[in-house]
Amino acid sequence: MAQNQDDQPRPARPLFGYRDVGEEVRHGRQALTRAWIVLAILIVIYFAWTLTVYFIEPGLR
Repeated sequence: MAQNQDDQPRPARPLFGYRDVGEEVRHGRQALTRAWIVLAILIVIYFAWTLTVYFIEPGLR
């Protein structure tokens, strides 16, 4: 078996990109803008589907 020279287990690799980021990255201006864009796209898709079903389906009117 290949072990370290002093026969002790190596420490685990540190987490990268998960716990070592601060609030500035998670709640930054770019992240908030991206969240609003995603929300706007979801709203547009919802209204497009709802209005299509409302006006195309003959039984709803």
